[in-house]
Amino acid sequence: MEDLIKHQYSVGVLCRNIGIYMGLSSKEIELLETAAFFHDIGKLFVPKSLLNKKEPLSIEEFELVKMHSLYGAELLKKIGFDSTVVSAIRHHHERYDGRGYPDGLRGEKIPLFSRIIAAADAYDVMTTGRIYKKPLPHDKAIEELIRYSGTQFDPEVVKIFLKMFKEEKAYV
Repeated sequence: MEDLIKHQYSVGVLCRNIGIYMGLSSKEIELLETAAFFHDIGKLFVPKSLLNKKEPLSIEEFELVKMHSLYGAELLKKIGFDSTVVSAIRHHHERYDGRGYPDGLRGEKIPLFSRIIAAADAYDVMTTGRIYKKPLPHDKAIEELIRYSGTQFDPEVVKIFLKMFKEEKAYV
């Protein structure tokens, strides 16, 4: 649980900085940051044994883990969060090439906040590691963002992310 909170906080700070760097309005930054802080809240409804499993997940197990974006979006919708936040959470695992989930959205059809969260989420996961994967150094994580720009990640978001890090405005 503590790791989830730390992760959501780190992703929130990164997203806030990206939003500022992109010139988003203060209201948009607030919504983006809120979505980022809650992007993985749906993992509370996924068995902890799956989230902490060291071995590869079975197809059925992975399908259960993938439900976290839907669970999170539904929870926040029920308690009255802004629809922009709900949508960002639902779609934060969409891929720029359309091969993500839950809806297989592609390119600009993916909400901007989801595209920003996707890059920040991946960077944080890569640099902090997981029970099943060791952390990467900053430079290697950046290489991965570049490598998957245009397939997994929005190329424009990656460009802004890289420029921001180059100017040292993103460190959490």
